[in-house]
Amino acid sequence: MPCLVSGGCQSDDKPGPKKLDRVSPFDRGVKPRPAPDPNDPLRNPAYETPQGRDGEQIPDAEIDAVLAEAAAFAETGNLAQQRAVLRKCANKTPASARCDGEMGLSMIKAKNRRAAALYYLVEAAGVDDSKADAGLYARVGEQLRQHGKLAEAAAALELAIAREPSAEHLFALGQILSLQPEHLAAGADRMAEARALDDRIEWLHDEAVIRGQLPIREQAETSLALFKQYIERAKDQPAAKLPTPPDSLEDRMAELEYLVKRYPTQAEWDKQQAEASAAKPEGGSPPAKPAPETPAPEQTEPS
Repeated sequence: MPCLVSGGCQSDDKPGPKKLDRVSPFDRGVKPRPAPDPNDPLRNPAYETPQGRDGEQIPDAEIDAVLAEAAAFAETGNLAQQRAVLRKCANKTPASARCDGEMGLSMIKAKNRRAAALYYLVEAAGVDDSKADAGLYARVGEQLRQHGKLAEAAAALELAIAREPSAEHLFALGQILSLQPEHLAAGADRMAEARALDDRIEWLHDEAVIRGQLPIREQAETSLALFKQYIERAKDQPAAKLPTPPDSLEDRMAELEYLVKRYPTQAEWDKQQAEASAAKPEGGSPPAKPAPETPAPEQTEPS
């Protein structure tokens, strides 16, 4: 029916109720989140490390007491209490390698404390603490080696050797150095020093392997001679205890005999390195050198 009223027709649709935002009188807006404190005891030690040393060191007499108390907790397997006690002297100024080292060693087995543990171990390896013994530095170095901190591990073993130049410490340093291509020769030399004190057949084998990786005539000759010694001594050893079966070394020894005739001497090698260093552009990097080739032994035609 048409609308006759001048006001016009009114729609039957009624607007729905509007939802009003209720504002809490306690709402202060979003607060900016502060950066995490690296020294906060609630930080995640699996990924975060202390920012640095966070207080003054306690007196030496108190350090001794703290370490004794921490050792007692460690013997009972109470590592949490051990760490709580060590916090009194770990990560303080001046540094105590004993406190930092023991703290790192107590954490390193736990994956959820790996970053913090490595922090403490690296700190311990960098401090020549007159009260820290060779055993501590050796244990610190071994854990650093296992976790890829080779330079720091070598530093820790050097400190251990300075206190106790045992065959074990010398060989451990040789192993660490041999994992770094630029230190292969030094690693082999440390192994030789260890063998001079304790000529174990497995150490003889390892030194032969390392020297055989150096593209220098004298090193290849020494490697070949060491392998021959190894084979001779292996005759009196149980096969299960040998690092490599002697009969599997024939091809490698034939290869070394071939390479001895082709590798440069030590003097020639040193001259090559000096010339390469002199050709290095000032302020730049030396040109990339190809890895030394290892040619295969010549094949002889059957008669």
